[in-house]
Amino acid sequence: MTVKAAPQMDPYATATSEDVTRTLGSLDDMTIAQILAAKPSLRDISDAALWHRGDGDLIAREHRELTAGAQAVIDILESAEEEVSADDDR
Repeated sequence: MTVKAAPQMDPYATATSEDVTRTLGSLDDMTIAQILAAKPSLRDISDAALWHRGDGDLIAREHRELTAGAQAVIDILESAEEEVSADDDR
């Protein structure tokens, strides 16, 4: 019997809308489109998810800094949250 290895995901591959939803959760279509326009890698969206939920220290422990792609995703998520908050205040 031959055991087949699970396919490896390239962390530097450009993320798809499915990757964004799987990693960041349910987002509106506009936010997903903005994230995809930034062309983040799988690692970028993973790092952004960690940072956004307050676990940025996990990235720091690996002595890594956020990439421009991860920072762009964080900025988009924060902007989307601000818009929702502003709408709720009305």
